[in-house]
Amino acid sequence: MFQEFYGFTHVPFSHTIATADLFPTASQKELSARLTFLVRERGFGLITGEIGSGKSTAVRAFAASLDFNRYLVIYLANPTTGMTGLYRDLALMLGYEPPFSKPRLVARIRTALEDLSVTKHRAPVVVLDEAHLLTQPMLEQLRLLFSDKMDSQSLATLVLVGHPDLRRTLHLSVHEAFNQRLAVRYHLGPLDLQETIGYIKHQVRIAGYATGSLFTDSNTPKVFHGGSIRFAPPR
Repeated sequence: MFQEFYGFTHVPFSHTIATADLFPTASQKELSARLTFLVRERGFGLITGEIGSGKSTAVRAFAASLDFNRYLVIYLANPTTGMTGLYRDLALMLGYEPPFSKPRLVARIRTALEDLSVTKHRAPVVVLDEAHLLTQPMLEQLRLLFSDKMDSQSLATLVLVGHPDLRRTLHLSVHEAFNQRLAVRYHLGPLDLQETIGYIKHQVRIAGYATGSLFTDSNTPKVFHGGSIRFAPPR
């Protein structure tokens, strides 16, 4: 097997890499700083990036760094279930059996979020991945779901993660109310050449390769594919 030939202890460039083993880039450090501010303010945030940029992984790493006793992170990754599906998933992750009635379901979620903060002293952080798949009515319902105190506060931190198209969508006039609620907007850019080289060396090292350099300085730039983590190779 190639793992034994190269002395790897596990498959390199794994998609299931532990957050502690992630390669820190300048963009990811900036993203973490902005998300720290967002969680402190308990607002809405928008994180975008091209396919393969590592945006979901970077957000996952930030979420893993939060104190479990102070925060409850709820990760939702399938907006195609529709708003009712998202409501049900959210209720279940908050520890409640979803009522069949949609108004009761929404009321249950809002009560659970408030109880989590006031009674249990844990701040809810909702991460919604693939958010570019959200429809206009779904975005509006999300805004209404989390709005509190006449839209001046939020019942939870909401982090939308999606493709760059989502930024353009939210600038449409129909989404003005949602767009005004965004406390953080950040686009995770591609790696530069030096970061790509560092990323490859880092991945090979944590996979157990410790004998010299597997890639030479001349052939490493050949895998530079516009700074995409996924294409350089998969993550």
